[in-house]
Amino acid sequence: MTEIEEVDILVKNADWIITMDEARRILRSGAVAISGDKVKELGRHKDLEIRYRGKRTIDGRGKIVLPGFIEGHCHNTQHLARGVGDEVDSQRWLFERMYPFEAQMSQEEAHLAALLCQLEMIKAGTTCFIDPGSYFPEETGKAAEKSGMRGIICRTSFDQPLSAVGRLPEGFIETPEKALARAEEVVKEWHGALNDRIRAGFSIRVIQNYSDSNCLKIKELADQYGVLVQSHIAAVIWSARDIERLQRLGIIDQNWLMTHMGWVAPWELRMLKEKNVKVAHCPGASLHGAYGSISHGRFPEMIEMGIIVCLGSDSAAAGNYVDMIRNMYLACCCFKDARLDARVMSPETVLEMATLNGAKAAMWEEKIGSLEAGKKADIAIFDINRPEWKPTLNPISNLVYSATGASADTVIVDGKILMEGKEVLTLNEQEILLQSQEAAERLMKRAGLEEAFRSRWPIVN
Repeated sequence: MTEIEEVDILVKNADWIITMDEARRILRSGAVAISGDKVKELGRHKDLEIRYRGKRTIDGRGKIVLPGFIEGHCHNTQHLARGVGDEVDSQRWLFERMYPFEAQMSQEEAHLAALLCQLEMIKAGTTCFIDPGSYFPEETGKAAEKSGMRGIICRTSFDQPLSAVGRLPEGFIETPEKALARAEEVVKEWHGALNDRIRAGFSIRVIQNYSDSNCLKIKELADQYGVLVQSHIAAVIWSARDIERLQRLGIIDQNWLMTHMGWVAPWELRMLKEKNVKVAHCPGASLHGAYGSISHGRFPEMIEMGIIVCLGSDSAAAGNYVDMIRNMYLACCCFKDARLDARVMSPETVLEMATLNGAKAAMWEEKIGSLEAGKKADIAIFDINRPEWKPTLNPISNLVYSATGASADTVIVDGKILMEGKEVLTLNEQEILLQSQEAAERLMKRAGLEEAFRSRWPIVN
């Protein structure tokens, strides 16, 4: 007689399990056994039900189970600025909207923004984020401590107040020594924190506001600590020479995550592949801000060449939402239209971008990105008893082409349930929503940005 082993969580009777393992297996009537913070085993339900008993059981009937999504680019602390960056070009977005907003932000507001951002991510099935940097990375980390999410944080470290594209607010200006020291302190304190649920890295956030010497020192520190270095690179036409500058400095290699990358020259593609650079594509932000990543970007070509491309939402002030399924849909469909070829960017390809490639971009692929025995139990479960899911003939097709994050039902990170039955268990949702509204209104008034989001139509009180 088979001995029954007790595990912490048993997900049973799942209609579909998309494993994202090496063989890309899709299991029908599957089960997942979770012990501690790891996947113990997964397979057919009839095989696992005779070997495991769960302290907690999750009924997977009418559900699809897959690895939690990995947000390849998400500004947590910009989440109180939703709608402030509408209908402006990228320079005005930065220097007239975002920088004035961030310059007035308090520590408490940054924490609240990060909580709101992570609440939205959890409710859409995201388990991990890569934040490209702010002046309050600790608040993003503390928010993740509460929410239970996995993530990477960085500290912004500008050292060039004036560049060809604009001047930074006075509150952003630090000596290079102080900026680097504070960025390094975040890595020392947070990298590997919370049972390795939080990691840290370095950020060259907008390269035009960094000196060559600061870029060199940041890359040196990233190599010293063995962590990620990321930047917004070749995002719009005025930044098309970014890669050329970094190559001249000799600092491009495999621990880079370069975001947007819509204006990459053909000759640069081979170099990106040779250096094993990772790229984050943010289709929603590009379409909203008219960056040109769809019309001029070479993301299908990058993927065909074997360059690791992940997906990001950017921020509530750029793409205006953090729903990875909506971004998968855009990445999948926009290039079909741009190339006049319906075979470009299959749903399987963009699901890899949202899971496995996100893990590789985060330098975390040994632990997350797929459902396999021994990997972290970071899992998203979606309710498919909904009109947009029926009929479910090919679950990946439904996921990418038909669904949104609104069908996320249960989210597990590190073997802990963060959301079940659409209820987030780790955060007080209503309190965060109420406080966020009040804080955003105060912050916009303080930053002088009330005209930035005023409706063109009359509002009658």
